[in-house]
Amino acid sequence: MLERLLSLLEQGGARSTADLVRTLDASPALVEQMLDHLVRLGRLQVVDGCEAGACRGCPSAQFCAPARLVKLWRVVK
Repeated sequence: MLERLLSLLEQGGARSTADLVRTLDASPALVEQMLDHLVRLGRLQVVDGCEAGACRGCPSAQFCAPARLVKLWRVVK
């Protein structure tokens, strides 16, 4: 399931945790654990912030702007 999660993220675009939970048919806690594990393995990187004005062209803007209430990840190739 970990490889399937990584494959979904590598497809690009923005995915919410809820979307990943539905797609993988897994619990939210398991999806969060897998995301954290992929970060520890160096396969994902947590995006701490974006450059000023970056939201205009970002496919993830609908999930994070303006309150930045979600965690964003970037796949490390």
